[in-house]
Amino acid sequence: MILRFAIVMFAVMIGLVSGERRAEAQLLASENEPQSINPNCLDGKKEKAGLVTHYFVPLLQDYDHFLCHILEGTCIYMKDGVPWLHNYGYEDEPLADARCKNGYGNRENCLHPCRALAASMKHHTWGEVIFFKNLVGMKCGNKERDGFEMIHDGYMVVIDTGSPKYFNKRGRFDFFLGRCGNFNNGECFEGGPQITTALSNSDYCVVWDPKKPNRNKSLKDNFVKKVKREAIERQDYEAAVDFEL
Repeated sequence: MILRFAIVMFAVMIGLVSGERRAEAQLLASENEPQSINPNCLDGKKEKAGLVTHYFVPLLQDYDHFLCHILEGTCIYMKDGVPWLHNYGYEDEPLADARCKNGYGNRENCLHPCRALAASMKHHTWGEVIFFKNLVGMKCGNKERDGFEMIHDGYMVVIDTGSPKYFNKRGRFDFFLGRCGNFNNGECFEGGPQITTALSNSDYCVVWDPKKPNRNKSLKDNFVKKVKREAIERQDYEAAVDFEL
């Protein structure tokens, strides 16, 4: 009886020890798991986005002050049968004459559909290249209407400023969709809800930082070339020429 009890207790102790070792091994494994979501994440770090919204260039028959000037800041509208571009802070001009045919970001740079992010310049840096894993494979753009559509590779760039009232922390982004003809109450139904739902509270990381220009420089250079090619595909030629990081 005593022998049997000793055997049982020995087995229990072995089980406890092996259980502790398994727990320890699992903890070490979780600590050693890569924290990046992309091999090029700076310092191997991923971050968590907060709310991600979207903005766009409304396509209108007539100028709408609230929609063009206050809500979105940019629109394309018809005047005497000719499309005109309105962009907050600039003179309205015929779209054909506009240097940036999808609107302007900060620093007078052109906005690039499906590539531009607006963010707080207090918490992010102009020119940061951001990678969203959840964006990979998503469709963005309207080929039939705008001559441009892409299956996304996940890379975006911070080249616009969000309102400090709402864009007040790191990871709070506004995704630029480009032109949109199907919208209501500030929401574009041409991919906007799907993209922003996928990106909100998702993992992202910085893969190029202008404050560390030599790290992942080849990745940044290839990204710039790709965005230029996309601008040429949209026939937004001056935007292609001007885009540099």
